[in-house]
Amino acid sequence: MSRRFLSAAVTALVLIAANPYNGYSQSVRQLADFVNPYIGSISPKTGGTSPTVLVPHGMLEVSPRFTPGIGDRYLADKIYGFPVGPLSVMATTGAIQTSDKANASDFDHTLEMAKAYYYQALLETPGINAEYTLTDHAIIFRFTFPKSERSNVLVGAAHDGDLRFAGPGAVEGQGHMTDYRNSIGLWEGKTFYFYAEFSKPVEKAGTWRNDTIAGGAKETSGDNVGAFASYSTAKDEQVQLKIGFSQKDINDARAMLAKEIPDWNFDRVKLEAKESWDKALGLIRVEGGTEDQLVTFYTALYRTMGRKGNVWDTYRCAYPLQTIIEPERTEEAIREFVSDYQKTGWLPSSGAMIGNHSTAVIADAYMKGLRDFNVEAAYAGMRKNATEATMIPWSDEGKITELEKCYFEKGYYPALPVRQDMKVDDEAKWTADLGGIVYSKMPYQITWLPEVGVKEWVKGVSSWHRRQSVSVTLESAYDDWCLAEMAKALGKTEDYDMFIKRAHNYRNLFDPSIGFMAPKDSSGAWVRPFDPKLSGGFAGEEYFAECNSWIYTFSVQQDVQGLIDLMGGREAFNRKLDQLFVEQPSPMDKPAFLGEFPDMSGLIGMYCQGNEPAFHIPYLYDFSGEPWKTQARVREIMQLWYNSGPFGLPGDDDGGAMSSWYVFSAMGFYPATPGRPDYEIGSPIFGKVIINVGKGKTFTVEARNVSWRNKFIQSAELDGKPLTRPWITHAEIVKGGELVFVMGPMPSKSWGSAVADAPPSMTPSAGK
Repeated sequence: MSRRFLSAAVTALVLIAANPYNGYSQSVRQLADFVNPYIGSISPKTGGTSPTVLVPHGMLEVSPRFTPGIGDRYLADKIYGFPVGPLSVMATTGAIQTSDKANASDFDHTLEMAKAYYYQALLETPGINAEYTLTDHAIIFRFTFPKSERSNVLVGAAHDGDLRFAGPGAVEGQGHMTDYRNSIGLWEGKTFYFYAEFSKPVEKAGTWRNDTIAGGAKETSGDNVGAFASYSTAKDEQVQLKIGFSQKDINDARAMLAKEIPDWNFDRVKLEAKESWDKALGLIRVEGGTEDQLVTFYTALYRTMGRKGNVWDTYRCAYPLQTIIEPERTEEAIREFVSDYQKTGWLPSSGAMIGNHSTAVIADAYMKGLRDFNVEAAYAGMRKNATEATMIPWSDEGKITELEKCYFEKGYYPALPVRQDMKVDDEAKWTADLGGIVYSKMPYQITWLPEVGVKEWVKGVSSWHRRQSVSVTLESAYDDWCLAEMAKALGKTEDYDMFIKRAHNYRNLFDPSIGFMAPKDSSGAWVRPFDPKLSGGFAGEEYFAECNSWIYTFSVQQDVQGLIDLMGGREAFNRKLDQLFVEQPSPMDKPAFLGEFPDMSGLIGMYCQGNEPAFHIPYLYDFSGEPWKTQARVREIMQLWYNSGPFGLPGDDDGGAMSSWYVFSAMGFYPATPGRPDYEIGSPIFGKVIINVGKGKTFTVEARNVSWRNKFIQSAELDGKPLTRPWITHAEIVKGGELVFVMGPMPSKSWGSAVADAPPSMTPSAGK
């Protein structure tokens, strides 16, 4: 954190010390300056976030390349360059070096400034101040050099590069996104064209390939190639470099640069980038809250405005958030999905993860009134993915196998059968002996239960990620419900009947004898022995996607009432939810448990905020008559696992997925079931939230008397009329209006608890 930012934060905290929720004014500075890109840069799991500079939804996303191997990027000690598109840019002094390691520089966070729209760091080793800011398709660097006989600007391409000098102050060419993909993650493997200009004629120039430097050479191509421009500089002399990018050709890259950065006014580009963020972040304006909450909120909102990435992560709340404040962006994304289908024959599924959740994105948008895409083509792609594509995790291409046939014919995705030597006669005794199994290699060694299945025989199943049979069943059943809703809306009756039947497939894996979702083999036999915490091997992936049965037992977003019924009614369901939030990872200690389930970070009992399949679970109390527990839980999660520092995220942000949960929850509502046009109510943290819903309309959420203590809803009004249900509709939001909560320190157990007030579900409740 910079000294400037720290000083502002301390001042603000002094001002609000009397009441930490009492109306800190966001007018102290512009919205873009509330963004701290280093939030979450130290991760409880693997790689932390990067201080990424971009304009909202721009093609370019740029952050420094820090010390390799350090996933917690805030802790890196060196900068190895600035990856942008297929290139990496760096500034040095002295003799030309071709390796990133040789050119790496020490840096210090106290001599650095990271903003959404601008980055600056002192490269201490050569004594160069490096800055950059950007536009949609172009970037401008400003390097302030020390007095040096040779100051250098290096432009390198790691893979299949083609660079050439185009005059005394320009370089052009192309390259592929691979090694530097942390700057533009989703473009990996694609060709990018570029055109670059220096602010002054190059005094000395040349190229390199691997370790061979060719002074005076005008062009080079291949892997590990680059071009350099060298100058004799006086103290504090500046050299700027601007680069335009295109996926079309070099002429288009040159045109992009001329259009977006026509001159050398670095500060103008910086100001325009900042203004673009002020405008984008201003789509949601808040009043009240602490400095920490404001920084956390607007940083979270900033993270949702980059590329969405894997739809397994982002369908849950990142796309739904975008659908409220920037619906045209969601329609644009769906048009890209449809274009992919028309080119390849397949809709994007879920990247490397499970399910066909582009279906969820499309259905959610359609049910919320978004129609600016080829609906019939989208439906055709959704249907083809659901009936002809493999469901094997981490296998996005391929036809159906015997595993899919089992899902189609028997209604579940099969697990491997149990080996004879792993079968037990007394499962209760096996469960009682788990401690001995777990601690057999303890202390200080990660261990997990042995695999019980036979050797995999289905081609295409990863030996690492395995079948994930329970998760595949549950997430596919949800996708099938989304597809059924689309079929119904489009008048496709036969398809509706088929997919709504498949939407009930979750029932086939609920084992009433243990009260959990559990794996079955293709014969219909339950996998035994089975433990809902620990079974499934590393990351649980024999049966689950990165989580265990405690999380996936509640993965029935489309039919919460049906799950309530399976568990024996509201009281039993609520007891199970209560237990989830206090259940401990015994018989192993927490570090050993996380060694087996590294994605289950952000733990509260067995609930894991650090992984997306858990996101909707705190809101399930709204369905079961105890919405005050939703209010308490979402407040607890926000307080424990989100803050404005480097440790400020509970897990991988995953294309804004983790951040969008916070944005929704801080506003006071959340889309527990994308594909159904409604939102479950939680507990807002701001006194007022004003959401720009387009066409000159706003939707306001006001929380009267809200504070860190006053987290419970006492009563509510929607557009001046009493609201007793713990959910609101999308139509109520986008037409504009006002939702008012009266908050208090103790639960109001009558508000929102009636059976008739529960949110909609595929299975109707007895009181409806």
